[in-house]
Amino acid sequence: MKNDKVIGVLLLVLAISTIVGMVIENATFWLIYNYITIVLSVIIGISLLKQK
Repeated sequence: MKNDKVIGVLLLVLAISTIVGMVIENATFWLIYNYITIVLSVIIGISLLKQK
């Protein structure tokens, strides 16, 4: 259950960051956002695969 809450919070943060990025429209923001999204996706994927 703990992993579900962490994943939910991370998805909420990504959604809010996307909205902020759409308002800011800055190339540097999107570059950082893309790298963070890739790292989070890998971490979340590994945690989901380790769940029983």
